[in-house]
Amino acid sequence: MSEWIRAALDIILIAMMGMGLVQATRLIRHLAGLRQGRIEMERFVHEFNATVIRAEAGIKGLRVAARDSGDDLEKLVEKAVMVRDELHFIVESADGVAERLSVAASSAMRPETKSPEAKMPEAKPQTQPASDPQSNSTVTQMPPRKTENPAAAPSSRAEKELLQALQKLS
Repeated sequence: MSEWIRAALDIILIAMMGMGLVQATRLIRHLAGLRQGRIEMERFVHEFNATVIRAEAGIKGLRVAARDSGDDLEKLVEKAVMVRDELHFIVESADGVAERLSVAASSAMRPETKSPEAKMPEAKPQTQPASDPQSNSTVTQMPPRKTENPAAAPSSRAEKELLQALQKLS
């Protein structure tokens, strides 16, 4: 009987060793899968790191480009402001010249209505610096003439149209 017990214990021990081998085989397969997953994870981390580095470089490039564009835009705005101021000055000067031309045209069309005041010599032109402080040019302006008869109506169609245009601008 002791042989039967020994044989039964040997069979149980062999069965347990077999189950241990099966478990060890399964564990080896799982470990191989984990190693493969770790390798894939390392590759993913390296690719992700490279992507992050490229993204950071792209962001720096965008910041530089935005800064340059902002500087360029600021320069354009400054130039536009200077041009606007210069155009405003030119328009004001043109209004004065148009007014003087209108008065001169009116007095030239009606020479018989000249008064003694109109025969007085005109003042000399004055030079004033341009409105742009960076410009070295000067602009000559004539003082506006006084009309002999401000209530006198224009006699020609051209005078009427010129006065209407001047009134629209004012």
